[in-house]
This record gives sequence, structure tokens and C-alpha cells, in this order.
Amino acid sequence: MIYEVKVNDLADEFGVHRNTIRNWINSGALPAQEGPGRRYQIQWDDYKRLCDKFGREPRIAPDPIGKPDSAPLLNAASAFVPAVRLGPKTNPLYARPALADVCLTCGSCAGACPISGVDDLDPRKIIRMAFLGMDEELLASDWPWKCTMCGKCEVVCPMNVEILQLLRRIRSRRDREKVPVAIQKGVVTCLEKGNNLGIPKDDFILLLKELGEELAETSCPGFVTPIDIRGARMLVTVNSKLPFAEPESLTWWWKIFHAAGESWTVSSENWEGVNWGLYSGDYSAMRTVVERIIENIERLNCKALLLPECGHAYYATRYALERWFPEALQQIKIYTVFDLLLEYLHEKRITVDPIFLNQLATFHDSCNYGRKSFKTFGHGYFEEGRELTRTCCPTYIDLIPNREEDYCCGAGGGAWASPYGAERVYHGRIKARQISESGAKLVITACQNCKDQLKFSLNREFDLNIEVQLLWEMVANALVNSGEPQRP
Repeated sequence: MIYEVKVNDLADEFGVHRNTIRNWINSGALPAQEGPGRRYQIQWDDYKRLCDKFGREPRIAPDPIGKPDSAPLLNAASAFVPAVRLGPKTNPLYARPALADVCLTCGSCAGACPISGVDDLDPRKIIRMAFLGMDEELLASDWPWKCTMCGKCEVVCPMNVEILQLLRRIRSRRDREKVPVAIQKGVVTCLEKGNNLGIPKDDFILLLKELGEELAETSCPGFVTPIDIRGARMLVTVNSKLPFAEPESLTWWWKIFHAAGESWTVSSENWEGVNWGLYSGDYSAMRTVVERIIENIERLNCKALLLPECGHAYYATRYALERWFPEALQQIKIYTVFDLLLEYLHEKRITVDPIFLNQLATFHDSCNYGRKSFKTFGHGYFEEGRELTRTCCPTYIDLIPNREEDYCCGAGGGAWASPYGAERVYHGRIKARQISESGAKLVITACQNCKDQLKFSLNREFDLNIEVQLLWEMVANALVNSGEPQRP
């Protein structure tokens, strides 16, 4: 006769911990064989000896005709079914099943995640579901899209489980028709029109020329917007949101370029620097967008590239260059916004005067520029932003925590463009608390999404009463040009 039972039920029956039952089985003290449904099959005689040893009456008794009284009791000769061993899955979401034993389910990731618990989201659940082959459930879930991919969970994970790669894989496997509409539309539009918002080429060129003419009249005599200038030293990419909604902000960089005497240009086609392929998990689209940037560099014979100002755009561009176009990294100089501004300051190509930036300032670390770049590329931009901010702002204070342990603003990973607005605001509550407790009234950041979340969402939702500026906006405001500082 066979007694078929789960470990937890047997532990309850004998008043011991379930690990004790497993130890008995592993040591041979309790002969048992694995069966289906996480059950163990135990010979009746072995079960009876265990009961006698602990002075307990068996929970079940064999029926005279071979049927169980109150639990599955099977005839060993005729009803025994060997344990089913599953073969490897084809292209599973998590390609390293061994990490199922590495994840301790300690809860560190859940404790660090700002939205853990929202709609039952928990990084540990996502990991276990992937390990257990629950691919369809994960693909149908909104959890990966409410997550901002900030990487805070990986920083605190004691076993270095690669949670973000799993989430990106889930995003990439989802039917494109079920990707959040705004994100997917941006990807498709960029592939078709050369920029996320579908701005026509003629309108884009006209806008750049008009902005250049206005800049020449107000603060940069002789300035002409350089479009498709062959042989310019540096190609500058553009975030399509700026010409669409905040065109004047383009001139912050232009003022700096003019003061530094930079040789630069903008392409009239495929000028988009923001790469929403990273948001949607569309690696083919991400590669195409970066390949077009390289084609523009070659067409215009440029020697350097200013990577996009948005944190995720920098991360996506750098990731694609290292993964698919490593030769480009050897042929051209890659600048981040931090690198270029510090080069100008250190070489004294520009001068700043902080006289107009006298509020208590702080610096918000973008997740993509900071901890994610540190883990992926070996360098996170932590000190550079602080050096620039301290140069332009006479009074400065750090947020607590900061640098690699700083909290996400809540707008990353496509959250600013996603339909989950309530979750985005809730995610940002910790960032709002950090800023409020610091007493800072001027927050500097290097990411457009971070700026939008801080300035237009958290500032209002949590009554922070702060001013938010991008790094190059701050430098442009403190810039000394022809002996006179530029008033913001």
C-alpha cells in the first residue's frame, strides 16, 4: 500500500517543520519517492513505523479491499505512477533555471521597490513565476509596465539576481498590439517618420532656423543654426519632445555651443535621439534608431556624438553601440551631457557666474545615468552632476540616500508616457519626501523625463514649491557670454 501526501501535510501531522520532513526523506530515515503535484509516495509500512516511533496513531488505515479510508492509499503493484520529469522548455522567459535556487526570497528587492504591493506587484513573485514557467501569466500582467526599471531591486539583492533583464524579456515578448499605446505608437512613428512624434522635415528645419535667428538677435550675434553641416566636429541628436512642446529649451545648448566655439550640426532627417525601443522591449527598433544615428555621423563626416540628454536615451544608445556597433565606439568620440559640459569648464571654453542661482540646490540622480549605467557600462554619472551643480550653485545639499542608492522619480521605463498615472505618482512619493526633507528649492537633473515628473507632477501633487532645471539649462542660465551673465 502507498500513502501519498504533501510535505506540509506530513509536517502538520507530526508537529515538526516541513524542512525536518525533507531532511528525513533526504537522509533515508523516511523512505519516499517524489510523485506528481509536489506529493511524496510513502510505503504504508514505512509510514506506520514513523507513526510508531512518535507514538501517533496513523491518520489513515488500509481498507480491507485495498481502498483508502481518508487519504490517497494506492495499491503499490497496480497503481504506482513514477514521478514525471519535465524536459527543458523552449526559449523560456528565464534562461537560467539554476537561479531559482540562488534567489533567497529574502524580500530585499520588495523592500527597496517603491511600488511593491501595488496590485500585488512583488519582484519575488515575478522571479518565481518565471522560474515555474508561468510565462503566459507574466506576459498578460501589467506588472512589468508599472515597474520603472529603476534597478533599485538589483542594488540591494544579496544574490545579484538579474531582475531587470527578466522584466525586459517579458516586455519584449508581449504582443505589440498590447504594449501601452503611447509607447508603441512612438516606436512605430519613429521608424516611419524618423522621430517619435512624426514632426515633418520641413517643419523641423523651419523651426530650427527661426529659433536660430531669434537667438542671434537676443544673445548670440552671428548665430546660424547648423543643419546638415558636413565636416562639423560633433553631431547633436534631439529629443522630439523639445521642438514639439518646448522649442525654446533647444537654445540652452545652442548658447553653450556658441560660447564654447563648438563645431556642431543637427541632421535634418532621423534626428531623434530618444529611443523608445528600450521602453517597449523592441530590440530591433532600438538597433534601427541607433544605426540611423551612425549613418548620419558617416554622411556628415562628424568625429563626435553628443548622446541624448534623456537618461533612458543615453542608456539605450550606449547599449546598442556596445552590443551591435562596437566599431563605432572606436571611430568616434562619445559624449554624454556630463562629459561635454565638464570639458568646456575644465578647458575654460565657457565661464559661469552663479550670481542668479542662489537658492539651496540639490541634484537628483537619474536611474539610467546612475546605477544602471554603473552596472552595465562600469561607470555611473554620480560625481559629474554634483561638480557641475556646485560650480553653478553657491549653496548645495545632497538628497538622502543618493548616488547608487537614490530613489527613482517614478517616470522611468516609459512610465511618463504610460497609462498608469496613479502608479507613477505613488512611485514618486519617496522622491518627493527626499526633496521636502532636504529643504532644497532648486532641483537639478540630467534627464528630461525626471524633470517632467519632478516639475509638472510631484511638485503639484506634494506641494513641494520647487524649481526644477536640467543641467544644461542651469549652465546656460549661469553662462557668462561677452562678459555678461545670461539672466534666466
